[in-house]
Amino acid sequence: MVRKGVILCGGQGTRFLPATKALPKEMLPVVDTPVLQYIVDEMIDSGITEICIVISPGKEEIVRYFSPKGKLEKTLRKKGDDRGIAALHRINRGARFIFAVQKYPKGMADALLKAREFIGNDPFVLSTGDDLVRAEVPVSKQLISAYDSGCDAVIGGQMVTPDKIHLYGSAELGDNMFGNPRAYECRRLVEKPKTAEEAPSLFAALGRYVLSPRIFEKIGRTEPDKKGELQVTDALQLMCEDGKVCAYDFEGYRYDMGSKAGAVQATISYALQHPETKEETEQFIKGLKL
Repeated sequence: MVRKGVILCGGQGTRFLPATKALPKEMLPVVDTPVLQYIVDEMIDSGITEICIVISPGKEEIVRYFSPKGKLEKTLRKKGDDRGIAALHRINRGARFIFAVQKYPKGMADALLKAREFIGNDPFVLSTGDDLVRAEVPVSKQLISAYDSGCDAVIGGQMVTPDKIHLYGSAELGDNMFGNPRAYECRRLVEKPKTAEEAPSLFAALGRYVLSPRIFEKIGRTEPDKKGELQVTDALQLMCEDGKVCAYDFEGYRYDMGSKAGAVQATISYALQHPETKEETEQFIKGLKL
């Protein structure tokens, strides 16, 4: 059973300055909810009960957000604000949260190592803090299902256009696995190929994984890249050599919350689904003169 999750919230969000001078990029709102809250909701809806969030220095606001708000709740109760109380209770929903700090930006795998004690010998979901996926079945739940079928690791992703593949890790796909048309054997991974021709396929890893604790042994066998960073992709490549790594073409629409365009698209999409903003947003879009 996969019951643990790790969310990596490193980086300074410089593309969103000046907003991120005071607020971590993962806490920027999509309508009325921080990006990170949507990712936490996805994990909890997938059966995750314990979550470790790895932050970098200066992102203490994330810790405060997920910490109990006893004084605020008392104030809301006195006011009879049941709606506000419900919004507070939505934040944690009974899950246990711990936090770890990556003091220096040494790569995604280095950040994951900060959660090693938390993981212990258990399998876990790994998510980046700026990949938001809207899906009927939570994407983490989709990947957990593939992991439970007999994988050591599941890499969640989708096909992208040739001009985008250089932004992601690219997987060489083998045969279908488990009789599932969305699950493929992952034969190898290439981290951010320079061109589409150098990419083994257009399947891009998009910030969602289910991993066994064996990933830590593999990280220990990797070397820092030219930037001095340790990459999860390199550790996963070593797992591919052992077999039983699945590339899963998940269902859902993914928003790159690390880009301004992705953030705007997510806000519009969620506003069109929110009961309080749907009608006015539709009217606004119809009235635009482009």
